[in-house]
Amino acid sequence: MAQIPTTATTSRVREVTAGFSKSHNVDAYFADDAEYDVLPLGQHYQGKEQIKGLFQVFYRDAFSPARAEIQNVIADAETRIGVLEFTFKGKHVGAQLGFPATNKEVELPMVAVYHVDGDRIRKARLYFDAAAFMRQLGM
Repeated sequence: MAQIPTTATTSRVREVTAGFSKSHNVDAYFADDAEYDVLPLGQHYQGKEQIKGLFQVFYRDAFSPARAEIQNVIADAETRIGVLEFTFKGKHVGAQLGFPATNKEVELPMVAVYHVDGDRIRKARLYFDAAAFMRQLGM
């Protein structure tokens, strides 16, 4: 017999999805063998250490100050998927994708899809308009 999703499961998926987007604490929210794909750039990160490196570069080294302003969090208990719609905002102060700092402000809509297993994100996919990103950087 199939397990019926509960409100508690939906709440947990929502909590993990929103919690990570606010803190970017990879250790607290990702499984040890998690995967993170930045699809517009064709980048694949495997395991917590590589995922931490991604967020270190994006939220501290290349863009500072940087933040994610959440518009929507959607959680589905049956599939254990959390979807986050947010706007990434930051100033380009360090090298990114081989380009030197431009000191330009970036404001870019993004969507992240998180597959939650228990209390941890097992797989993540990030979507955004790479052409708009490059235009905002003046490339």
